[in-house]
Amino acid sequence: MKSIHTLSAAALIALAVPAFSTAQDAYAPQPRVQNASTTNLPAFTHPQSVPQDLARVDGGLNATGSFQGRFTQYGADGSVSTGTVHLQRPGRVRFEYDAPNPLLIVSDGVTLVQQDRALETFDRVPLSATPLNYFLKENVNLARDTEVIGFQKLPNQWRVTSRDGSGEMAGAITLVFDPQSLALMEWVIADEFGGTTTVRLSELQYNQALDPRLFILRDQREDRRDRRR
Repeated sequence: MKSIHTLSAAALIALAVPAFSTAQDAYAPQPRVQNASTTNLPAFTHPQSVPQDLARVDGGLNATGSFQGRFTQYGADGSVSTGTVHLQRPGRVRFEYDAPNPLLIVSDGVTLVQQDRALETFDRVPLSATPLNYFLKENVNLARDTEVIGFQKLPNQWRVTSRDGSGEMAGAITLVFDPQSLALMEWVIADEFGGTTTVRLSELQYNQALDPRLFILRDQREDRRDRRR
């Protein structure tokens, strides 16, 4: 599995693994989704309505042109980090961590860049090679773009768990939605070693105009080299 830098405190520990791909598996009984609050539930709590429920989730994501607010990241190592998030579909996102965490993660719609401001490093991967890509698309379709291995409908949340249908990427991602508004509340990345990283969203403001400069991150070292030429 690739990585961009170490991502030891990054919002998404699986940013640099291949994106989820199409799978047409039926919504038959699956292994139970491993989550502390849902371990005792079947992977699909309402299997007969999965196609319709997925279509509703797709509609909620596609109706969200942008949002901005706060995030809290709970790392697999027990660490907790906070910061601000700006998202503009399609393809643009910015995670800016609060001090003393030096990380800044930005996607311009094509490339995902992680800057470590303490080490003055920049690491890049194509957005299309990350799990972010499939829910930042202009037209989200979870059944088409991922292998859905779990859909748990609970009174206080809907949980959609997907993985890479091609087998090129280990682990899975769970998107957690408010059951009434279908707003995205958090996501959980489960890695191949059994660890999980959770990113929880809060104080979100939706569909407001965002400054396009938020999604541009230049390597100042390159600017300095260009000026010396």
